[in-house]
Amino acid sequence: MLAGAALFAGQAKRPPAEFSPASVRGRVAVFETINRKATTTPVRDLQLYLFTAEAGKPFEELQRKCRRAMAQPKADPVATYQLCERALAEAFDLIPTLPATATARTDREGSFHFDNLASGRQYHVIGVKRDEAGSPVVIVAKTPRLLPGQKLTLELSENEPWTGR
Repeated sequence: MLAGAALFAGQAKRPPAEFSPASVRGRVAVFETINRKATTTPVRDLQLYLFTAEAGKPFEELQRKCRRAMAQPKADPVATYQLCERALAEAFDLIPTLPATATARTDREGSFHFDNLASGRQYHVIGVKRDEAGSPVVIVAKTPRLLPGQKLTLELSENEPWTGR
């Protein structure tokens, strides 16, 4: 009986697999083709925020607002553009105010990482910056539900629409 208790005590010290932290790493870049030559430029010093799916809901509503407007078959293109531009500006202002799980900045190579994340959750990775003209840029990726110990790698592009695919 003592041997069984000792064996059980040893098991209790090890964390269960479902508590094994996950991580999200990646790179953010701009893809361009100039004179038929494709180039990839890292996005340096980009402020990134990591949100749980629940915390990112206000941002998702702004995405949906723009997507719904674009999906209207008889929508005025100018009005749709203006609505999406306002939603983008709202998203840009909203992101820093939401309760982030973690924040990071991209390095010289455009790389970032978020470690020690709770598994079993889905996350939003959102980067914000202003372009050279001062317009807001919002770069977005959504993870699948992370598995225990998973090391997810994302490639984010400034070329992708902020409203998602």
